[in-house]
Amino acid sequence: MSNEILHSRIQDRFNDIFENPPEVPFYIKDNLKHNLRPYQEQALRQFIYTQRSDTADIAFNHLLFHMATGSGKTLVLAGTILFLFKEKGHQNFIFFVNSDAIIKKTYDNLTNTGSSKYLFRKDGIVIDGEQITIQVVDVFPANPAENTIYLKLTTIQKLHMDLTNPRENGLTYESLENTKIVLLADEAHHINVLTRSDKRKLNTKEKQERTWEYTVSKLLRLNQENRLLEFTATIDLTKDALFHKYSDKIVYQYDLKRFMTDGYSKNVVLLRANEDDEKKMLHAMLLSQYRKYIAKENGIDLKPIILFKSNKIAISKNANQNFLSLVENLTVSQLEKIIQNGLSVFQNKLSIWHKMFQFYAKNVNLNQVVRDLQWDFTKETVLNANDQSFLSESNAILLNTLEDPDNPIRAIFAVAKLNEGWDVLNLFDIVRISEGATSTKTTTDSEAQLIGRGARYYPFEYKGEKSYQRRFDDIASDLKVIETLHYHTINENAYIKNLEKSLESANIQVKEDKYERLEAKVKPKIRKLEFFKNGKIYINKVVPTTAEDYKSFKNYNVSTTFEIDFESYIEKRFGSKVETHSGTKRHEEQLVISKPILQKAIQRNKFYRFDNLKQYVPSISSMKHFIESPNFLGGVTIILSLPVGISEKDLSPREKLKIVERFLAYAEKNIRNNFMKERGTPIFEGVSFPELIDDYVVEISKVSNSIQVNEVKNPRNMRDHDWYIYDKAIVNGLENDMLDFINNYIDELKERYNDVYLIRNERKVKIVEIDGTRGFMPDFLLYLKDDQCTYQVFLEPKGKNLLEQDKWKQEFLLSLSENPNIEILTENEKVRLLGIKFYTDVSELKNEFREDFKNKLIPN
Repeated sequence: MSNEILHSRIQDRFNDIFENPPEVPFYIKDNLKHNLRPYQEQALRQFIYTQRSDTADIAFNHLLFHMATGSGKTLVLAGTILFLFKEKGHQNFIFFVNSDAIIKKTYDNLTNTGSSKYLFRKDGIVIDGEQITIQVVDVFPANPAENTIYLKLTTIQKLHMDLTNPRENGLTYESLENTKIVLLADEAHHINVLTRSDKRKLNTKEKQERTWEYTVSKLLRLNQENRLLEFTATIDLTKDALFHKYSDKIVYQYDLKRFMTDGYSKNVVLLRANEDDEKKMLHAMLLSQYRKYIAKENGIDLKPIILFKSNKIAISKNANQNFLSLVENLTVSQLEKIIQNGLSVFQNKLSIWHKMFQFYAKNVNLNQVVRDLQWDFTKETVLNANDQSFLSESNAILLNTLEDPDNPIRAIFAVAKLNEGWDVLNLFDIVRISEGATSTKTTTDSEAQLIGRGARYYPFEYKGEKSYQRRFDDIASDLKVIETLHYHTINENAYIKNLEKSLESANIQVKEDKYERLEAKVKPKIRKLEFFKNGKIYINKVVPTTAEDYKSFKNYNVSTTFEIDFESYIEKRFGSKVETHSGTKRHEEQLVISKPILQKAIQRNKFYRFDNLKQYVPSISSMKHFIESPNFLGGVTIILSLPVGISEKDLSPREKLKIVERFLAYAEKNIRNNFMKERGTPIFEGVSFPELIDDYVVEISKVSNSIQVNEVKNPRNMRDHDWYIYDKAIVNGLENDMLDFINNYIDELKERYNDVYLIRNERKVKIVEIDGTRGFMPDFLLYLKDDQCTYQVFLEPKGKNLLEQDKWKQEFLLSLSENPNIEILTENEKVRLLGIKFYTDVSELKNEFREDFKNKLIPN
């Protein structure tokens, strides 16, 4: 059946060698705020293909974009507006939907340049050098102005009433007969009751909606150049009537299953437990805060949201009050007990609960955790979406700007107001409160829709790169938690069975809190060998740092010269169409920081409150000392890279404040990461092989992902390679290539050495830079032994995206054989430590690795 839809027919044509598929014009790409994702670009290409057809007015005047919730349908819609305006001369657009809430959201999307949700270029739409304006109207002008797009935003109900009950100066069928219009229908399933109904009797609501479908159809037929573009994530093509209506209209199809498989959504994990509401709310709050801590540890700014969902308003309001009381009265001793109980119950190390409770038990100050919770979850930061007052504009804004940095909301209590039209990316926990043991399919269908909305991916910047796809599916990383939506629910078979059916119908991929386990075992014959039973691996001793080691920013790896690119400006002389981008040429100036701006920036960051800062910077006696000392802020220089024509003096106080805040955030991250760490020494001592090297397990998500080949871990059978100590190598693409490299030289190595064994270091062997706090775990150790000496060789495959930031690791490895201060504590054998340059897939650097490897290990 799917092969019969228009989408499939277009794709077949695109694959025809005689067809020349269109590209998305630059006037669309350049005027959209966001870069188009590949599937969005494909949607527009297929739409453009239909509209450039000679039969577009007849065959393609009514089209449907069937795209998953969260896939960015509105950005595609914005692209269609630009195309129809530029190439078809359309100026009049009617956007209609079933809900006032979506109207408000769309107003921000398409017209409010001050909104974070605005989809067009911030500094205005420009086509062929002309500034294009979007004007919101109630009726379309008889004589439209040039370079103007007229947009009417309305609900389908109001549109129907306006047309069937004409009023003076209102919209009428007659007034539209000689005007070509584009109808944009969002959540288009609401105008299909006539088609859906077949022969069954309609209820009152469906009868009302049927009249809406007649209205839209009549509008489309008023003018042959009119267009109707529908956008929906919800259309059941298994229904014959709907398939018959839309098979030749679905211009693009991108369902939720494909959207999730391609990695553009969060993973969805069901957390099933029979707990009382108090425990469930506390656990969800701790999980949400754990996300925030993990994100912050990795330099990611995240404010995760929890949705507490109930089936009755009274229950929701009561849960809200109980939650606030729980947080307000939480003590450290209570939290300690919760953590200990959690560790006792959740012993599976792959469980998110085990990871969370382990984190709280080992890594954090519980006094600070309680303070953070009581700061983050208050009456002001918890929104109840059930009160009548919730309908106020201010609350609606809070609900639809949850990702904004200045939006304080952390938790929402609601019944059913938030399913359709709610656009939020930083929702990570949905918690069912006071749920019954059974649920109807209607209820679980609604929950599946909510889960689909919550699964929208939260794009974040990590290691200098912002991604809109999951990155950690196949990597053992704590950051998986900020790529996952957790749905907290009961452990009741009948309910779960219904929910899973609803999720399957909605094409939502879910999994329990588990991962596939791949195990690598040390070969039995290796365990019997002398080198393994009695040999040693050498790692350098570490000593604890003390307060005396932290007397300046240098001790925290905080650079006192902070370089920052200031944003470019666009200059346009009044009356001229020529724009000058002042950022094309740049110069450097030092930022002059006034004391009031510095103090303001400090006040806006909780980390720099003296009682907290003193815990991390024990050498300071006061905030004045921290601000004025040349060892700290008094010695900081901020260098701005500015567009030519812009001087440091031209910056507003607010702009300077933001720059200082960026430095403080950078300093905070380094202070946190480097305080009270262990410092490496030049003394290396041996640890027995069996103590460090054993069987190991790697967790692999079963959810596939379109990530780079070099990032995917796969098991490789190594039983026939006697030089590799494990029965299998669980490696990514680059590591696999390095194994091939070693195998190519294995005969030469065996000619020179009595023993040749390659060891995968799975988070066991750690070395720490000498007189520094940075440590790392080289991926492989090559154990070599000849008649005179034992060699321990560190090998590190490195993706090209990490070469620069991990450069220090290579320098440390290469210094091991040259540093005269290194002392290796051995009993009666001679040991040498060797580091080889990074193995990488960059051709020139790969040759350097080969030469370094041969010169040090197989010299002529």
